[in-house]
Amino acid sequence: MSVVPVGAGEHTPGPGRVFGLHSSFLLLVAVALGAIGAACSTDDVSPKTLMDGSGASAPPVEIEGVSTPAVLTKVRVVAVAAIEPGSLAAKCLRGRARDAHPTGRVVERIGVASATVTLRDMSGLHGCDDSPGRREEDRRWCGSSFGRLYGGHLRDPRLDIAGCSTADGRPMGFAWVEVTRGARYLVVEQPGYAEVYEAAAGLPVRISTTTGVRVEGSRASFDISEHDAHGRLLRRYQLTAVPTG
Repeated sequence: MSVVPVGAGEHTPGPGRVFGLHSSFLLLVAVALGAIGAACSTDDVSPKTLMDGSGASAPPVEIEGVSTPAVLTKVRVVAVAAIEPGSLAAKCLRGRARDAHPTGRVVERIGVASATVTLRDMSGLHGCDDSPGRREEDRRWCGSSFGRLYGGHLRDPRLDIAGCSTADGRPMGFAWVEVTRGARYLVVEQPGYAEVYEAAAGLPVRISTTTGVRVEGSRASFDISEHDAHGRLLRRYQLTAVPTG
């Protein structure tokens, strides 16, 4: 695993000349075309629903430093003793995490193309991953992860890229991220939009990506930023993760 800080780049256009049209007219045309292009781009790629079919919504605060449309994922925290039959947590405990003995609270998350469950027991952290793509034998969960905790922390993000994919077959990667102190929102850049996760229950945030996944090289890269409760940017970095045994 590696975390690479990402700084803001600068680009200075080269010199050029324009013949036959007044410069102010050109400026108006450029602004108009840019606005039309941005609107079309937003309409084309901004997700309207999450994986469970519910409507996608923007986060309740403005997320600083994010230029693409921001989509808020859903999060649900439930006490182990209050897990309902048929819930994501219950299905995870009957499936990939059937050997777990959870304590405290369980976190369920629904993203644009993902559904995850994160729970903790005495042995470590367990996770169940789901996506809209096909999987072997039509299993309920396309992937899972387990991470042993050392001093209450993970030593790696426990990347899962084995069998999860989007509805159109693109491979997906899942990983846990331990957010920095004071962070409320974690943002993952996706094609044309930003997926926003809210920290919950003091557990690492299970995120997914449809970009930067290299199945052949067994690695995935996540472009991440973390923000406080008011949306202010705290840090920005790229997480590169590989599966570990």
